[in-house]
This record gives sequence, structure tokens and C-alpha cells, in this order.
Amino acid sequence: MNLDDLKKSLAEEAGLLPREEAWKTGICVQCRQPALPKCYSEAGRKEYRISGMCEECFDNLFKEKK
Repeated sequence: MNLDDLKKSLAEEAGLLPREEAWKTGICVQCRQPALPKCYSEAGRKEYRISGMCEECFDNLFKEKK
């Protein structure tokens, strides 16, 4: 198994859309909604280009628990 196949397999096991598919369709790997309207900063747009995750989902994933 090559690295790309492994990443795709892990994404599917986690219930996420494969990153390449998200990029093709412009949706978030996690919430599966249009990503760019939910990327409200340059950092969020860069993150989408890296992970395929919209800024809103990324922020929620790394939000500090109170």
C-alpha cells in the first residue's frame, strides 16, 4: 500500500471525505459543506489547501475545552 492509499483509507475509516475529492468539489472533508464561504481568513484558506478542512471545522477541532 502506498502513502496516498493509506491516507485515503484512514480518512474513510474516520468518516471523512478524501482530501482530493474535497478539493475537486470545493467542500470540507469533515462537514461536507462548501468550504470557501467558511474560510474567513487567509490562514483558513491556507489550511483548506493543506487538509481539505474548512476553517470552522478546523477551529472546532482544536478549540480549547472549558
